[in-house]
Amino acid sequence: MTNRKMTPAQQQYAELCRTEPIPLMMQAWWLEAVCPGQWSALLYEENGQPVAAFAYHFRKKWGLRLILQPRLTQYGGLWIKNTTPPDGFDPTRLAREKHIINHFVDQIDQLRPHYLDICLHYSRTNHLPFHWRGWRQTTRYTYLIERIGNPDKCIARFSHAKQRQIRKAQGRFTLDLSLSPDAFYALHKTSLQEAHRPHIGYEYAFFLRLWKAATERKQGQIFALRDAEGNIHTAHFIVWDRTSAYDLLYFIRPRYASSGASTLIIAEILRQLQQKTRAFDFEGSMVESIENSYRQFGTVQKPYHHLVRPYSRGAALLVGLRRHFRKA
Repeated sequence: MTNRKMTPAQQQYAELCRTEPIPLMMQAWWLEAVCPGQWSALLYEENGQPVAAFAYHFRKKWGLRLILQPRLTQYGGLWIKNTTPPDGFDPTRLAREKHIINHFVDQIDQLRPHYLDICLHYSRTNHLPFHWRGWRQTTRYTYLIERIGNPDKCIARFSHAKQRQIRKAQGRFTLDLSLSPDAFYALHKTSLQEAHRPHIGYEYAFFLRLWKAATERKQGQIFALRDAEGNIHTAHFIVWDRTSAYDLLYFIRPRYASSGASTLIIAEILRQLQQKTRAFDFEGSMVESIENSYRQFGTVQKPYHHLVRPYSRGAALLVGLRRHFRKA
């Protein structure tokens, strides 16, 4: 966490994050790293104790008040404490969720944003209360390798093509855990330029802030593979908590695309993280070719909800136009 003085709402939420298993990308320190000062959280209490929260990133842009998903942040928004009994049957769960979600929607309405665009964690499977309040929903997908405590078992589930790439690459590379953040960023930028994709989607200062926040907590690491001549073929910046690791950023040098390093490094990362977390999240993609690659790692597909609430027609039109021209 930075030395910036936090608001009372931020302080309350930070304390909740210290006592409850809130997912990594909803942690107060994560929000402070990816959108410093531009986040807050709403709390819901039962018997005087917070049992639910809605964390969000806010900003003003184009004259609009926006609630948006922060960069490099797969999910956010709603967290509800699990009160399901050990037998797994809770007849009041859906009614309780509806009540809590309506409580948060009422509070968000009072904030008077012009536009809201967020994604929920895949553990939040019920979006109906949002739907009934006029929020639009789209299903997105991420891909997980579950139960990475036995990496060899996980690797045995890779496709034949992926296992063939590992055999091709074995013995040719050294795992490097010392790549600096500036070297990672420079190589990522170079790799995109070599692939004729000249624009990198994040600034170095932003990456450095997030890298520092994660590594200071021993929840982040850059993994790279070097060949015998010292050339780096690929590198990944991975973050994790006790539940899951996330393949946050990576690059593959186009000139080395056929070396097998891009598959071997996933196997090496699983071995490095087997004692640190339980799952490995590729972060998903709606791009068909990328989805095909993730699927070949023996992954499980996890749907999650993308929610949009335009509070004015003009805001929805302006946001849509900005996105259209950004993609053009």
